[in-house]
Amino acid sequence: MIENYTGRQVTRHAPIREQVAAILRDAIVNMELLPGQLLIERELCDMTAASRPSVREALRQLEAEGLVESQNGRGTVVAVASLELARHVYEVRAELEGLAAQRFVERANEEQLAELRAAVLEVSRAAEEGDNPSTILAAKNAVYEILFRGAANPILDQMLGTLQRRVTQLRSLTLAQPGRSEKSAAELRAILSAVEDRDSGAARAAATFHVEQAAKIVLGALNQGKPGEASWLQPARA
Repeated sequence: MIENYTGRQVTRHAPIREQVAAILRDAIVNMELLPGQLLIERELCDMTAASRPSVREALRQLEAEGLVESQNGRGTVVAVASLELARHVYEVRAELEGLAAQRFVERANEEQLAELRAAVLEVSRAAEEGDNPSTILAAKNAVYEILFRGAANPILDQMLGTLQRRVTQLRSLTLAQPGRSEKSAAELRAILSAVEDRDSGAARAAATFHVEQAAKIVLGALNQGKPGEASWLQPARA
């Protein structure tokens, strides 16, 4: 059951499907809709003030993003993240975000640098003031959007956008760890510092490190908190 939901509902200023998808996405990130939870259309309609066709369209969009899944004989449920999927996604994400940071240094203009600086400062503010995970993730998304756009590679931007959607649920696990929001903000400041110094190598290393730290937390949580689960971060054995 979806009880005591007090979040936002749809308005008439944007496509309804996109609004419903955004509402449900936020609910998944904030753990208001839990992994494995059965999603009942009638309850989602009440929750979002949207029609059943709009809810169904939104669910199809979220299924494409990997946030929900259809199960024969049961219906649509919130996706349960697997250890294997998380490992694969974060491995690729570390490489691509590192490349994006490197290309940002090489290609971004001063206006984009100023936008990145402001976005990173907003993440720091949100973390210091203890904003909720959804707000912090939104602030971080703004950083990534600027970083990816400034890399000036539309294929890279598209690939990273897809990966970001796949890890939306997983990223909430990292921010649930005490102190992680502040550490994440510090890691973003390290990326910014390297960018401001126009050091592409340092920017790439800082961005890769940022993803690796998040991966360790996520993979640990999915593996029942046991250390050493992030095997792809370690050198391969001969």
